[in-house]
Formats: sequence, structure tokens, C-alpha cells
Amino acid sequence: MSAASSSSPVYFWRDTEPSTGYLSQWYPCAFTDDADPSIIYRSAEHYMMYHKAQLFADHAVAAEILAAPHPRTVKALGRKVAGFSDAVWKAHREAIVRRGNLLKFTRPADVRDGRWLVKLHGTEEEVSIRELLLRTGERELVEASPMDRIWGIGFGAAKAGVVGREKWGLNLLGKALMDVREQLRRDGESGGKGAKEAENAKQEDGADQK
Repeated sequence: MSAASSSSPVYFWRDTEPSTGYLSQWYPCAFTDDADPSIIYRSAEHYMMYHKAQLFADHAVAAEILAAPHPRTVKALGRKVAGFSDAVWKAHREAIVRRGNLLKFTRPADVRDGRWLVKLHGTEEEVSIRELLLRTGERELVEASPMDRIWGIGFGAAKAGVVGREKWGLNLLGKALMDVREQLRRDGESGGKGAKEAENAKQEDGADQK
């Protein structure tokens, strides 16, 4: 992993990318939630789809999601949620993904996990993925997925700067990650006090705006 230093956007997509994989929903870094410490989420994708299933009271699929070893399976299960309503999901999806990523960067299931504490590319320096996120500074975070115009922009990194922003998709994941980055920065400045209250307020605001 390497830290970014320019003012250009940070394009990310696949969890296997050496310098930006940690930003992916599929990045395999287990984390927990104080709301139910007994649950270990294997990735942010697991968190997102589990809470999607819970939102529609499909507890059977929710259990399958937690047991699934790979995010690809989790994504497929998320499409099978019974009673799904697009309008309801749109009202809650951003808050869910924002919360899941806040936990991913602050509540590792094991701080010794090599996916949480990583070596910077070409160095012996070890940093947490939380620190990597903060080191992106004010750079725009862009999910350059050519297959997703909702959570990403619908273009790969090579084309993103060529086609023009007016053709980009919503980039909801990139925006959620920037919100989390700002939350981490504020918490660092205040010694971490009020983190839960601030995040809860942000979730409520997000739901009201949808």
C-alpha cells in the first residue's frame, strides 16, 4: 500500500489493487459493531448487505450473508432479499454504507490482522487502513467501476478523466468514504469524543434527505 500525495482524484475499484484496495467494499478486513459485538463482518460489503436484509426483515438471507465467505456471494444474496422496495432502500442505503465504512476504519476485529495494519509499498513502514484513508487528505475518492453508476462512476480510471464529469455516475461509495474521512479527522481533533453522536446525526440527516 502507498500513500497518495497529489491533488488529483484517488481512483479505486478492486480490493486487490496494491495502493487503493483498502477502499473497496470487498476489502477483506473484519470488523465489529458495538450495537452487536457478537457479529463479525468480514467486509464492508457484508455489513451493507446484512443490513439491507435486516431492513426488510429477511432474517434468513441476513444469516446467509454473515456466513458467506466471499463478498461476491454476499452481493448475490443481497439481490434475493424478500420484500425489497427500491424507494425504501434508497432512503437508507447511504447511511448504511457510511456507517459500515466508519466501523471498518475504526473497529477492527483484530488489530494484528494484516489487512488492518499494512506495509506501505516499497517500505517497511506499517500503518493502519485508517491512517491510509486520512493520508488521502482532501483528494476526491472515486470508485472507478465501469460496471456501477450508482456506487461508482460507471467508468474505469483510464477513462474517468477523459469522458468528463457530466457523464459520471453517482459515486455514492466515494462520497461515503469522504464523509468517513472527515468524521475521522474531526474525531482526531476532538480526541474522539462525540463520534457516535455525530455519526448518528449524519445517518438521520441522510435518511431525511432521500
